Amino acid sequence: STPEMDTANKLREVPSQNILTDPLGRIAPEFHIPKGMDQRVAFWFDIYTKHDGFTHVIHHVRYPWIIYEVIDTKPMIENSKGPLWLRRQRADRHVKAERIRIQKTLRKLASRKSYKGLKGDEKKFYNLLSSIKGSRKSVFRTAKDNVRSQLGQKDFFVSGLRNSSKYLPYMEEEFTDLGVPIELTRMPFVESSFNEKAVSKVGASGIWQIMPRTGKAYMKVSKTVDERNSPLKSTRTAGKLLRQYYKALKSWPLAVTAYNHGIGNIKKAIRAARSEDLPTIISKYHRGDFQFASSNFYACVLASLHAEKYHDVLFPYVSRERLLEREVVTLSATYRFNTLKKLLKLSTDDMVAYNQDLHVGAKHNPLLPKGFRLHLPPGISEPLVMRVGTRQKSLERQAREEKDSQKSI
Repeated sequence: STPEMDTANKLREVPSQNILTDPLGRIAPEFHIPKGMDQRVAFWFDIYTKHDGFTHVIHHVRYPWIIYEVIDTKPMIENSKGPLWLRRQRADRHVKAERIRIQKTLRKLASRKSYKGLKGDEKKFYNLLSSIKGSRKSVFRTAKDNVRSQLGQKDFFVSGLRNSSKYLPYMEEEFTDLGVPIELTRMPFVESSFNEKAVSKVGASGIWQIMPRTGKAYMKVSKTVDERNSPLKSTRTAGKLLRQYYKALKSWPLAVTAYNHGIGNIKKAIRAARSEDLPTIISKYHRGDFQFASSNFYACVLASLHAEKYHDVLFPYVSRERLLEREVVTLSATYRFNTLKKLLKLSTDDMVAYNQDLHVGAKHNPLLPKGFRLHLPPGISEPLVMRVGTRQKSLERQAREEKDSQKSI
């Protein structure tokens, strides 16, 4: 039997709920799921791999795996009358009404004198919350104030799966060069689903969702050139940040959480919880803005890492994009964008496809400084490249050449 057949046979034996134990050993042990985080990671794993954008999961904020109800709004949206926006609005209203109904049931439970003879949802919720320590009254009161609805992300995850393969091998090269674990190149699944044009409400941009202030400290961020939007340049910056946080915090779970929450805030959480163990910090520390997003960020990263590493089991029907092979040329002088295009005989579309950092500014014919790293499709002839700069060796090629030169010594 061939190695391919062996793999196919092994895959058939992996039920999707076992993926979180990494049955085929595809993930470095330091990114296996830490003790005390398995239920949290399993919740996000289902959000990424099971529930689509029509599905609302109503759950407990502090213990997301406590799920009160799962509502599929697809039939509501597809089978009702009126324009789409109105049908969506109706579905959202229905979800909100369900959330309020759940809160009312929890309020009723909190005000009960006795819990004998419970029926229906009261009995269901009583059982769901039975594992939480504390007086029943305070458990139900806290639960009532912490009801949240999470939308499924499966469609976004699948589009990220298709798109990420254009960049991942190069991203892994960058992280290896920086000494950062390659597993963390999967963080953009959580940040942006690998959407190169993602921009957040607060101005974070690109696949790594880097804020303008952070970006400016490491790369060029202006109206016409924004290197946060280059998947590979921003990967290098993200790698440097993660390496810096790891040096300070001595733990990847904390370093990854600091990427989302800020290192100062993580240090504050460590002091308050008197622990450097992320699951302990999450269970003890609910103050300030270390709330839902920050306390779940590392769990989301692990869930998406396991889902991507086992995409062939979970999404065998999803075909992934080919690697967007490229060469990098360092400019030997300052050039206008349009001049470079002419010298290299490339169209605007080609230039922008390889240089997402110029997708906003290209129409303004920006000035690109000496030393700017221009990404180009492979195979541009040496005479053309030499007109504008020097070809950068890929890290892989550099390593190969170093090995060869050592052999010949």
